[in-house]
Amino acid sequence: ILKIFGAVDLKNNRGLRDYTILHLLFDTGARASEIATLNLDFFDSHKRTLAILGKGNQYRLIELWPKTTQLIDLYIAKYRPTPKPPYRHRLFINQRGQELTRHGIYRLCQKYLSKSLPPKRLKGLNPVHSFRHSCAVNMLQSGYSITDIKNRLGHKDVQSTMIYLHIDL
Repeated sequence: ILKIFGAVDLKNNRGLRDYTILHLLFDTGARASEIATLNLDFFDSHKRTLAILGKGNQYRLIELWPKTTQLIDLYIAKYRPTPKPPYRHRLFINQRGQELTRHGIYRLCQKYLSKSLPPKRLKGLNPVHSFRHSCAVNMLQSGYSITDIKNRLGHKDVQSTMIYLHIDL
């Protein structure tokens, strides 16, 4: 994960946006579609929380790490492009002033994974889901319960969560 974060060029506006998204994916374990549909008012900087609208139109409230909160604040204050009117409410905006799509997030993850990992490791790897998997494994190694991990990932069933908790050495 640190190699992937290190592959981002922070000297430009898009680099900071990408860095923020990658941190958010690792911190929350959110799906690409969930990140793409985040609205500005889903984020509470003071409480360090983010409401995520998941499958089945169910919201879950995630407590963010301090660094992730700082990155989102910085992105909003200094690097978020001016959106076109229909997209004013969206958190992440693309270079055309429109909402970032789940396909855009997929390509963003693929770009930085390709810069960081050998081609052999990329075979059969879903770039966005690799962050979900990393989030789940990190939580497990940090001592979180399976239920906490299930809730963070937005799963209804523990069996779905168990798929994310294997480590392939």
